[in-house]
Amino acid sequence: MNQIPNIIPFPDGAESSPFFGALASALVPALGFTEDMPYFCDPKQSYCMDCGGCNRTTLQKHRNRLYHDYQSFTGVSLGWVWPEEDSEYQTMPGWYKGWRWPDEFFDYIFGYAGLTWKRLIKGTAKDDVLAAVRASVDAGIPILMKLGSGPDWHIVTGYHDGGVLYGLDSHKHFDHTMRPTRAIVAARGYTDDGLFILPDWFTHFQDAVIITGRAEKTVTYLDILARIIHTLEHPAHSRLENDLMARLDEVAPENSWETAQWLLSIVGFPIEGRFHAADSNLHNFCDNKDAREKIFGMIRQYVFDSELDATHGTCWKIWAQLGIGTETGYALPPNADELLLKKETQTELKRLFAIVFGNDRVVLKLLREAAQIIKGDCDK
Repeated sequence: MNQIPNIIPFPDGAESSPFFGALASALVPALGFTEDMPYFCDPKQSYCMDCGGCNRTTLQKHRNRLYHDYQSFTGVSLGWVWPEEDSEYQTMPGWYKGWRWPDEFFDYIFGYAGLTWKRLIKGTAKDDVLAAVRASVDAGIPILMKLGSGPDWHIVTGYHDGGVLYGLDSHKHFDHTMRPTRAIVAARGYTDDGLFILPDWFTHFQDAVIITGRAEKTVTYLDILARIIHTLEHPAHSRLENDLMARLDEVAPENSWETAQWLLSIVGFPIEGRFHAADSNLHNFCDNKDAREKIFGMIRQYVFDSELDATHGTCWKIWAQLGIGTETGYALPPNADELLLKKETQTELKRLFAIVFGNDRVVLKLLREAAQIIKGDCDK
């Protein structure tokens, strides 16, 4: 078997996107990250001193930051749903119904990364896919591969001359009880170190995204700011806020459970997405001091524990109003509908959700101001 060693598994920590998890793991070797490459620690405001507080290798830290960056710089973290969901509350630039990782999306991602790429779609001859996989693995770069119609992505890290593929997916490799049971992977095996073994992969083949080399970046810092701003100013934010407040006004015994489920689906995204946005390199990559101070406000609004109304903590309070917590596995408890029928719960949920939407408006204002400062610098 030809195999790329030491590719970091995913998900790692609070990561719910199979696509961005696979992308981040593939980008680590593609961008040349190594254990010796210094990692800047935001909490310590210094390069990593191996204090042991996060219990991760340097490469794992870099990979985690790549997940933050690419999910946020594409605008995904600033929305309300994952982009592959056909929702009326989509906010991502360029989104359309039936959106499924189009070429324009990859052009943006790799334009920012400074990488060239090619895509092999369903219908490509098996021998052509295998030839591209072999060349990429031999060059030390994993392949992003989509099998089936669901949200899962794989990264292929190895091959056998017989056409069998090896690699990583978003499942718990070392917990055999959590292996998937869907037909697409029913015949899958695993190596002792947790790599999937896919002898019948071509039956379910949809896409292969192959990184082919390095190039000049075509996506600038201002492009990233513009995309995030465009995401935050999308009218779907206001539409969702109005719909949410209206649904809270209309809570009744016959719809309270359904409403609680809907509220859970809404709050579940920003509690993670805004955290990733705040932990991205958006602040670190800004060269202008005045603009950087504006952008730092995003971190304050979204995750600062010392800020009473920061989005992350406020979303936890919303969960608490519905009886959700670690003890429920972040799922609705059986009495969530009863809790929601209480007027005081409805009133508090309105107040808390208003803070979440308000924080997005504050961040939008700060990022617009930062963009103007940077543009002014460029015009000098």
